Amino acid sequence: MLPIVVIGAGPAGLLAAGRAAECGAQVRLLEKNHQPGRKLLITGAGRCNITSAVDRDTFVAQFFGQGRFLYPALQTMYREELLDLLARAGVHCQVDHQGKYFPITNQSGDVLAAMLRYGQRQGVHLATDSAVSSIVKKPDHFEITTSQKTVLAGAVILTTGGMTYPVTGSTGDGYRLAAQLGHSIVPPRPALAPLITEQSYVRDLAGLSLPDVEVRLVQPGQKPVIQRGDLLLTHKGVSGPVILRLSRELKGTASLHINLQPAMTRPELASAILERFAQGGRQHIKNCLHDFLPHRLVSPLLTAAGIEMDRLAAQAGRRTAEQIAQAISDWTLSVTGTQGVHIAMVTAGGVTLREINPATLESKLVPGLYFAGEVLDLDGDTGGFNLQAACSTGYLAGQSAAAALLGNPGNNR
Repeated sequence: MLPIVVIGAGPAGLLAAGRAAECGAQVRLLEKNHQPGRKLLITGAGRCNITSAVDRDTFVAQFFGQGRFLYPALQTMYREELLDLLARAGVHCQVDHQGKYFPITNQSGDVLAAMLRYGQRQGVHLATDSAVSSIVKKPDHFEITTSQKTVLAGAVILTTGGMTYPVTGSTGDGYRLAAQLGHSIVPPRPALAPLITEQSYVRDLAGLSLPDVEVRLVQPGQKPVIQRGDLLLTHKGVSGPVILRLSRELKGTASLHINLQPAMTRPELASAILERFAQGGRQHIKNCLHDFLPHRLVSPLLTAAGIEMDRLAAQAGRRTAEQIAQAISDWTLSVTGTQGVHIAMVTAGGVTLREINPATLESKLVPGLYFAGEVLDLDGDTGGFNLQAACSTGYLAGQSAAAALLGNPGNNR
């Protein structure tokens, strides 16, 4: 019997290969890099946020309308099963105050080693330096041409990832291979990416964190999109969870309208500022605003809004307080684009879900072809969602391929 060939040794591929072998199939795992899992090593700033503490319904809601496709995969493997698999392979995880799970060592390399051990124990044959140039479907098998040789397969699982962080090997190969086999590709674009802003003074504020702000993304001809969360200023613009979520909605140039005090209405904010002026007396206006703004942001924000900072608080009236409240609740930045695929965390777009059976992850067009991970048109929020989805889809694809190839469609964990 011909083996199952898994193409791409990231988290989805490692779990697909390991599970297929665990179910009794012979498995070859092809990786074009010299080492597997290079992108996994940089996730979570090297700490590897492996999953989330939320329930399945909340998890699904983090995938921007596409998440329902994941239900069968999550029923097959979710957090408890993934953590157990890692623990059996020698890596234990713990949850932080935000509900994010990390290995207790805070080392992504340990997670990669555990996933590799999982496959090794099942007898997976890993071949590195094996870039795949083509896949051809024959009546009863697949012919896979690699940089080393031609490989025959009884089933193929495509887990090549997306097109972000291309230095790790994620260069969109899977889209080309899927298209060769007749699949439609939703145009890929960067998601969860920092944004570049036009205002030069933002660069001087790099490293400043702004917790719990409300950001409205406004684009010509588009409905405004609003998100709330933490924001980080960078050398090129803005980042942080709230910006990363919005980045997938960016179509071109846009403006960001940032409310730095979303818990207060603008009249409430103006009244609070006016009250602070009354207490400030001989202080300058700019020294009366630290209850409402970080110290580093006061001067740039007031300057950008055209508000005179060196007036005494005693001389400032309600009109000035209202102008400042306006500036704080609607700080506007011009966006020129994202920082691109080289730094985006995940890819939006990919192999269209309409052509894939969510219950098995098998192609509806090509029997014996399966998909898992970021190559699919699925992208989620930050917080371990994308990595869990890669693991869950990989595990289900491996299980499904083995069951079909071995003639045991009821094969379960």
